[in-house]
Amino acid sequence: MPGVTVAAATGPSDDAVFVLYTGGTIGMGPDARGALVPLDLRELAAHLPSIDRLGVGLTVASFDQPLDSSAITPDDWLRIADTIVDNVDGHVGVVVLHGTDTMAYTASALSFLLDGIDLPIVLTGSQRPITALRSDGRENLITALEFAAAHARGGPLIPEVAVFFDDVLLRGNRTVKLHADSYRGFGSPNLGPLATAGVTLEYDHSLIRPPRPGPLRRVSGVCRDVIGIRLHPGLDRAGLEATLSRPGLRGVVLEAYGAGNGPTDDWFVETLRRHVAAGTTIVVATQCLAGSVTAGQYATGAALMATGAVPGADMTFEAALTKLMVLLDGDDPADATRRLIQQDLAGELTAVAD
Repeated sequence: MPGVTVAAATGPSDDAVFVLYTGGTIGMGPDARGALVPLDLRELAAHLPSIDRLGVGLTVASFDQPLDSSAITPDDWLRIADTIVDNVDGHVGVVVLHGTDTMAYTASALSFLLDGIDLPIVLTGSQRPITALRSDGRENLITALEFAAAHARGGPLIPEVAVFFDDVLLRGNRTVKLHADSYRGFGSPNLGPLATAGVTLEYDHSLIRPPRPGPLRRVSGVCRDVIGIRLHPGLDRAGLEATLSRPGLRGVVLEAYGAGNGPTDDWFVETLRRHVAAGTTIVVATQCLAGSVTAGQYATGAALMATGAVPGADMTFEAALTKLMVLLDGDDPADATRRLIQQDLAGELTAVAD
């Protein structure tokens, strides 16, 4: 696995933030021919001189081979988690610079992979490179650093994996990418912002979770034998069976219609029931941007849940998928996994279907 290089710390050490650059648009700059290439963000102040005015100490690390986030794999989630754990001592917060395409997946995965979170872990990125005119990256990075260090300066502690983008700090495992090119690229449809950055930083204290007992540690690996299926008109028996018959498959997140509805055809219901009985955990999420899967609200949803599938409540697809991948990495029996899927482990859901 490619490595991570950590630069020497700079600035004040009593409220230092650990910054990890994994790749993405925020860290790009033009080469001699004008093509965008990854910058060496270990020398962050050289690209963002105003950062010195924060008065925050920095330890900056970078993937040796920065990644476009569309190339992120579960192995990279583990690399990010381990790099944070290995370097967090002596820091008051963490900022992870990440491409936008899969940022919500990485934020969700980290929230389940890490336990003992007692300081802010803030992911951010940008739609335009940090070196570009009108770059959103400069403000996103500066404000993410402010949130990461706020509690060291008398502000509130946000001991969570979060995403900061544009002017909102969102719980990481509630975050979805909403727009391909707007500066308001992310949202949290089922939970309000943890904080908003305007003239001042405004916090919603009612949403901030308490610290988890430390030390910060990675508690699991990731099961790769999990897939997502999106229901759509025209899905047939052959297509569903081919997907569910993948060798070694252990888990599925099924994006259903509305509040958890799907076809009631015998072939569909029986195919799901047979694979659940064979040990595959199927979690039902909604295709809707907001709302919750409610077991049995409609006959079409009741038929789906009768197969043994598990309602995913108001989890995002990203949260449901990464949560299932982390849970299935262990040796817990299927019943335990089904129970934990429906429990709030890291603030990822608020309503569990009856």
